[in-house]
Amino acid sequence: RVMPNFANRIKGGRPLNVYGSGDQTRTFCYITDAMNGFLRVIAAGVPGEAYNIGNPKPEISMIDLVKGMEKACGGNLDYNVIEYPDSYPADEPLRRCPDITKARRQIGYEPTVDLDDGLARFLGWADKIYTGEA
Repeated sequence: RVMPNFANRIKGGRPLNVYGSGDQTRTFCYITDAMNGFLRVIAAGVPGEAYNIGNPKPEISMIDLVKGMEKACGGNLDYNVIEYPDSYPADEPLRRCPDITKARRQIGYEPTVDLDDGLARFLGWADKIYTGEA
């Protein structure tokens, strides 16, 4: 949710909303890495087995994500740290980070797109989508 929400607010010239304290951590996996993982599961995974596909590094706070977006945009972004809206689950976790050990070991999955590159790619795509130039 956070990536499209941030992109939408950036394109609209509005401050980003960081919910909670901003200290909660997440990891982000670029779509090409996710698709590579899904295809590996289909081609080489054990039927009926579950595999975590994602990118465990870097695990960053939401405030650090804002800083990464600033770097990708090439400028400062305004943001507000606010309470979670009612639409968020009451048990929203402070940490989300996949353990991809099994996928690495059994199907050779390894994410390759780092966060900075992924943010730049995502924001470039979002710029085209949100401006209608795609």
